[in-house]
Amino acid sequence: MSFLFIFIFSYVQKYEVIFENKSSVIQSEMIEGQDYLPLKPIAELCEINYIFDKVHLRCILSTNEHKITLISDVNILKYDTSYLNIPFPPRIVEEEMYFPALMIGGILGTRLERLIFLKKIEEIPIIEKIDLTIRGDSTVLRFFWKTPVEFDLQFTPQQAIVELDGEYREKAKLKPKGAIKSLNIQPYQTYTRIELTLSDINACMERESEIVFYKKIAKKVELIVLDPGHGGIDPGAVGKNGLYEKDANLDIAKILKKFIEDSLKIRTMLTRDRDQYLSLKSRTNFANRNGADIFISIHCNASPRNRQARGFETYFLSEARTNEERAVAAMENASLVFDEEIKPSGDINFILYDLAQSLFLEESNNLAEAIQTKAEALLNIPARGVSQADFYVLRGAFMPAVLIECAFISNPEEERLLRDRKFKETIAHAIYSGLKDFIAHYERRLNH
Repeated sequence: MSFLFIFIFSYVQKYEVIFENKSSVIQSEMIEGQDYLPLKPIAELCEINYIFDKVHLRCILSTNEHKITLISDVNILKYDTSYLNIPFPPRIVEEEMYFPALMIGGILGTRLERLIFLKKIEEIPIIEKIDLTIRGDSTVLRFFWKTPVEFDLQFTPQQAIVELDGEYREKAKLKPKGAIKSLNIQPYQTYTRIELTLSDINACMERESEIVFYKKIAKKVELIVLDPGHGGIDPGAVGKNGLYEKDANLDIAKILKKFIEDSLKIRTMLTRDRDQYLSLKSRTNFANRNGADIFISIHCNASPRNRQARGFETYFLSEARTNEERAVAAMENASLVFDEEIKPSGDINFILYDLAQSLFLEESNNLAEAIQTKAEALLNIPARGVSQADFYVLRGAFMPAVLIECAFISNPEEERLLRDRKFKETIAHAIYSGLKDFIAHYERRLNH
């Protein structure tokens, strides 16, 4: 198997693999841009049977209840009696089976009923100072460091949670100021968490070393965020002839972005502009942090049990009313399996945010209706109407927000159409036309 050395580079990254109250540090190999980890030590740690077949270049992982069979360089694994497509194949390195680090917890751990956590081991940067300042009508949370620290922001108009990937050693307490009515800084060994209670705030802006909280008074639509669903390790639905939903979503979003910017002259941002994984939570956080006025998540539908299902459908966030609406939401929410912070389960209760009690529910419905009306007039595929369901990606979007199912990738004819540039342009134009009509009416209501 010497050909494998073509893909392996001199890159050293260590992971702490955690299972129940045990952990082990394992070194990865970089293969074709992905961190791969050896499965044997992980199996031993997690009480999983590991058998490596050198003759057939395959590995069998099993528990008393389940079995997974992996074959080197093959993008399909066998799980009990069924088969599952995976975005990156297993590899053999020095007569051991390796598997992508990002897929171990979500794919192997979930199916073998093992709660496995992976954490990169890196040098922990130091946060030297955190302070609050007033800048005009805004309240600014500022960070000071020699080495830049990455941070994640979860925002609602009532509360913000900031998690920084660095250690904060300052003991002095920080007093609330401006729009921040209370705050709690919780330092840990590898990260720092800040919980903020906010007042009279509806927007924030994230910069390299600060977060600006302010009250946005909207008179017109100035920023639209488009969210191409899935990406990276999460392919979404896969068509019978191999088209990945994530690729079709990104193509349509890029075309739609150009239509909006060229014709409406409205600034438009993509949550992702390449094939990368983003958690569902981070997508609406992106829209909130940038103060977006409209959020549109773009997807393709799938119905594995009915290959004849066809058409264009638009959703807004509310309680699902039918089994079909619940099924579509479950399919899109399945991406939670790739999220390290949120673990899906059969009894997840998608509690609706204040969105359900606000004007955004009505405006989201209006946006969905406008887009669906244009789709019915302009597309040569069925218009399935406006529906509502508990889509995780729409939770916490403090703006009109919809999720669009552009066509059925599980339908061979619509999968073929989704490969065609002209069809994707037609889809994007239908969305754009509905969006244009909505904005005209929405801005009149904002200025009434």
